[in-house]
Amino acid sequence: MNGRRVAQRRSQLLGERRPRRRLALGVAGLVTAASLGFLLGSDTVFSANWIAVGLGVAFAGGAAGAGIGPTGAALWVLGFWWSAFPPTVGYLTGEWASVSRYTYPRMLDYAHGSARAEAMGGLEQGVQVGILFVVVLGTVGYLAGLGASGLWRAWQRR
Repeated sequence: MNGRRVAQRRSQLLGERRPRRRLALGVAGLVTAASLGFLLGSDTVFSANWIAVGLGVAFAGGAAGAGIGPTGAALWVLGFWWSAFPPTVGYLTGEWASVSRYTYPRMLDYAHGSARAEAMGGLEQGVQVGILFVVVLGTVGYLAGLGASGLWRAWQRR
């Protein structure tokens, strides 16, 4: 394998420095804004919206050339926050209730019996949701962004 190929593959895995930093700062800002909004009483944990945000982050990472590794890490943070932050806040503030905004998203209608159990369940679920965000949203969004970026460059060359 020649040096040019190695550099291209390394660029796809790790990305370029500036887009990688911008992606990290963007996701940090997004999570900070969502956290502050949640703490101030806004319901920032809408399922479909948060999934769309994750897809947008993956698309932006692919289009900007941030690399699949940093994009996947950013998506994991988003997925983990989505499931772990609300029950942890409920546990720490003591405002938790079995049916409240302090529960993590779930498909079945079951509830935990205590704030600690809810927080632990949110942390466990956060790891799993983060991995799903990386695998599903990361793959689809990153490849779509990469393809759109390639098409844009090809169109500009014409």
